[in-house]
Amino acid sequence: MLRSLTILLTTVLMSFPVLVSAQDQGPHAMLESAITRMTARIDQERSKLEADEQYARQVVNEELDGLIDFRRITQLVMGSHFGPSSREQKLRFLDVFRSSLVNTYASGLTMYKGQEVRVLPAAEGDINQGRARVRTELHTDGGRIIPVSFSLYQSKQGPWLVENVIVNGLNLGRTFRSQFEQSAEQYGGDLDQVIANWSTEIDVEQVVEPENASAASN
Repeated sequence: MLRSLTILLTTVLMSFPVLVSAQDQGPHAMLESAITRMTARIDQERSKLEADEQYARQVVNEELDGLIDFRRITQLVMGSHFGPSSREQKLRFLDVFRSSLVNTYASGLTMYKGQEVRVLPAAEGDINQGRARVRTELHTDGGRIIPVSFSLYQSKQGPWLVENVIVNGLNLGRTFRSQFEQSAEQYGGDLDQVIANWSTEIDVEQVVEPENASAASN
């Protein structure tokens, strides 16, 4: 189950920053072009990626640059704990959150073996005032289709950046924020313990099983 989600996030999320300089492209065209490029890179470098975990993490780090505003994501995930936290805690969580994502995606790089990811045409309202929704479909090895929606915003510098992902109704941004809140309760509000024990791993049973997926809005 985790395999299908990792394939999707690795293939799509990591491929996005390569074309951020192409500001004449809309978010849909940019994402579709990037998927083609990244899947080709995985195929071309598969042997090295499989043999060298450090290189796989390096590739992920390179591809994540220009994709995610980690300061923005840190504030979203920490929620009500962001304001009271110290600057040092904010920076430490930013680093831990990014490292956890890098390790997750690096471990899944070579899981991609030709699975189709379709970018659906833009519908009315998908792009509005510097924000966009890009709907995609992941075709799994077993023949299933998993709907995935990417939320993006256009930064002041021009590129479109992914700020959230909804996989088959599961809002990952909200899931991580809820995870942080629950962890804060578990450790009695000790944010140092929350940060030290953070992991981006989630229970994805509901992600790939439609009958168990709880609906979530954008």
